[in-house]
Amino acid sequence: MHSIGFWTRLSAVVVVAAAGLGSAPAAKADWLDDLQPRTLKLADFSGNQDANFGKAMVAWEEAITEYTKGKITFENYWSSSLLGALDTLGGVGDGVADIGLIIPSYMPQKLPIASWMFGMGAALSGSTVHDVAAGGATALETLLTYAPVTQEYAQHNVVVLQATATPAYNLLCNKPIASLDDAKGKRARAIGAVWSTTVEALGMTPVSIAWGEAYEGLQRGVFDCMVINPNQYADGLVLKDVAPEYVPVTMAQLQASTWVMNKEVWDGFPTELRNFITDQNVKAAYAIWNGYLQIEAKAGDLIAEGKQIHTNDISALEPVAAAQRAEFIKALPDTAPAGVENAQDFVAKYQERIGYWTKVLEDQGYPVAERTPDAIMKAFAGLRDVDLSGFFEKFNAEVTPGLMK
Repeated sequence: MHSIGFWTRLSAVVVVAAAGLGSAPAAKADWLDDLQPRTLKLADFSGNQDANFGKAMVAWEEAITEYTKGKITFENYWSSSLLGALDTLGGVGDGVADIGLIIPSYMPQKLPIASWMFGMGAALSGSTVHDVAAGGATALETLLTYAPVTQEYAQHNVVVLQATATPAYNLLCNKPIASLDDAKGKRARAIGAVWSTTVEALGMTPVSIAWGEAYEGLQRGVFDCMVINPNQYADGLVLKDVAPEYVPVTMAQLQASTWVMNKEVWDGFPTELRNFITDQNVKAAYAIWNGYLQIEAKAGDLIAEGKQIHTNDISALEPVAAAQRAEFIKALPDTAPAGVENAQDFVAKYQERIGYWTKVLEDQGYPVAERTPDAIMKAFAGLRDVDLSGFFEKFNAEVTPGLMK
C-alpha cells in the first residue's frame, strides 16, 4: 500500500539512520580503487552555468569530482544544446545524457503523478522566503521519499536527485493589466493546469509557447503575458525589455523542478558514492533556494526603481486568483492519477508539511509577507538579508539521514 504514511515512515527512518551514522564502521577505501573513471553528461535546457541551476549544479559536480579524486568528471550542455525540455526525460533514460532537468507538467502523460503533484504549488503564500524554502523543502522531501512518484520516474529509467520550488509566479506582460477588463482576452503563456486555470479565472487565454521562443513571442506580440516568477526580469530569459508591465498577482509556484540521473548509472555506483551524492543533492537544493532569493532581490531592484518596469495595481485581480487557487487545491484529490492512493490524505499531509516548514521560518524570525504593494516591495528589499543556514541545518538533520542507504 502506498499511502500518506510515507512521511511518517520517513521520520522513523531518519531516527534510525541518524542513530546509526555515529556508529557505522569506516567506509572501505577500496571502493574508490574499483571505481571506473567516466565522464557524465549533464543537460540543462533552462540556462547556462551562470544561472541559478547552473551555478548549483557546477558546484555539485566539483564536489563529486573531488570526492572521487577525479574519476568522475562532467560535460555540461546548457540551454537545450543537447536535450530540450520535452526531450530530457527520454534522453536521460536512454543515456543520451546522464543527468538532466525535468519539469513534470510539460509531460503529464509520461509523469502523471509528478505532474499532478505540481498542483500543490497552488498552496503557496506568495511570500518569497516561505515559498522558496518551505515550499522547496516540502517538494524535496516528497520527491525523494514518496514511493509512487519515485517508482514513476524509475519506469523511465531515471532516479530523482533533487527538486526545488520557485517563488510564486506572477504575470510579466507587454501590456498594462490592472483590472479584469484589462485582462479579458489577453494571451498568457501558462504550461500546466495549476497556472492555466488561474489565467482563465482572470478572463485570459492560456497558450502553449516553447521556453526558447518566449522572449521573441513577447517581443513580437504573439502573446501578451508570461506566467513566471519575477526573477526572469534579471535572470534566465531576462524579460525586462519585452515584458515591462509587472502584474504581481499571486499564481502557483513551480513544484518542483526536478534533477534526475540515469538509473543504470546511479545503480552502478557504490553505496559510499551514492550517499555522498545524496548529501550533495540536498546541498545543491539549498544553493538553489539561496540563489532564488538573490535573483529575486535583483528583480526587486529593477521593479522598485520603476524605470524599466511598471508595477500594475492588482487589487482587483488578487482576490480572484486567491479564490481560484483555493478551489484548485480543494478539487485536487478528485483529479489524482490511479497510482495515488488516498489522495485527500496526501493533499492534507502536503499542506501540513508546508505549514511545518513555514513555522520553522517564522520561529527563525521570518514572518509571512502580505500581498499588498508596500509589503511586496518591502519583502523584495529584505531578501538579501535572509539567512537560510539555520533552516537548512534543521532540514539536513531531520531529513537527509533518512535518505542514506
